[in-house]
Amino acid sequence: MGLPASGIIKASDINIEAARVGTTNAPLGIQTGTAGEGSLVKLYDDATPSPVDQNSPYAYSDFYGKSYTPPVISCGTSTAAIGQGSGTGYFEAQLDFSTTTGAIVVYFYVSSVPDGVSFLYNSVTYNTLTSNAEGRITAASGTNNIVGATGSEAALIAGSPWDDITKSVWNGTSFGATGNTESGLIAAATNINLGASGLTYTLVIPKTAASPSDGVLKIFGNPVSTTAWRVNAPCPITLPSFTTNSVNATFQGACCATQNQTYYYVKNASLGTSSTFTIDANTSNLPEVNYFVFSDSTGATALANGYYKITSNTAIYVQNGVVDSISTGCGSCTSVIGPISASGRESSSQFVCFNSGTTQYWYEGTAGTLPGLGDKCYDTSSVPGTVLVAGWYRKGPNTGDGRMQIDNVGAIITDEAC
Repeated sequence: MGLPASGIIKASDINIEAARVGTTNAPLGIQTGTAGEGSLVKLYDDATPSPVDQNSPYAYSDFYGKSYTPPVISCGTSTAAIGQGSGTGYFEAQLDFSTTTGAIVVYFYVSSVPDGVSFLYNSVTYNTLTSNAEGRITAASGTNNIVGATGSEAALIAGSPWDDITKSVWNGTSFGATGNTESGLIAAATNINLGASGLTYTLVIPKTAASPSDGVLKIFGNPVSTTAWRVNAPCPITLPSFTTNSVNATFQGACCATQNQTYYYVKNASLGTSSTFTIDANTSNLPEVNYFVFSDSTGATALANGYYKITSNTAIYVQNGVVDSISTGCGSCTSVIGPISASGRESSSQFVCFNSGTTQYWYEGTAGTLPGLGDKCYDTSSVPGTVLVAGWYRKGPNTGDGRMQIDNVGAIITDEAC
């Protein structure tokens, strides 16, 4: 809104414009020199349309027509709650992440009455959420994702778009009203996602480059009913990783696929004691149901839909970048291999390595290998089926493949070099 261009200006007016309580005690400046820290003049050293003159003598008329510029707040730890709100309001926090790259993981707690959240970074509005209880939740592009318990959605939609909503900014210690308002806030079926109360939601913003260094956290406090929420101001982190396979269309396929990929996940959280966020213990150090999963450490690219093995007996199923389920019970990873061209059958081992005849057979094993002791060999690809006739065979087309003796049930009982 800005301060008036003429007339009477009081210290309380200057405080309120700066998102502070009107009675905040602060000197106008100092007697000589340049304005000191904590003074009103210093507070407006980057005001618009131009800064307040920082050199003495000082006067309240120096503030005519000035608008306070909210500070850019340095990011905090990943669990530090930066503020809470109640009642009607639109809230912003401009956060500085310096040149650090990584994933910005925001946790947003809603007590009961629905509230909205989004994050503007590098001209992109991020608003896709997940939670341990409800999983992935999306909202229309450019809107706040409104979450919480059911009850006020009809009134929210009826009043949309919401105009002249009191605007507050984070000043480093609290959210303070600026005297300005925000308009055009959308509340519709496309961005209202209501369910349980008391949940903490996870929002991920990828910061893949040193610049831009700052972004804006946005909160739409419910204008219909008194509300309570809490949010954090994280610094970018390198996401925890896990080793798995490239995406596979089936559970068993993932169980048997080569585990040569490193992917990443994001832990969810809950609001703990003292109104601080408690990140999931996640003692397995593996992705869990309703966790975001990515192919990169900054959270820029979601994993493709499909199965990924995470232990010797389990695999996750990913849908739309979130772990949808975890399956257990990996089966045997052998498959039907063949046909393999062996020699003709001999009754003894003496001449089998040089037998010019050809026998084709199949066995259950690993692709690219020849059978070994105990493996069963069949004369058809319909495994299990008719086994090879007992006797001696060269294992492959070359003498270097060795020779094998087959018993009456098709099993290899001797496996040796030629």
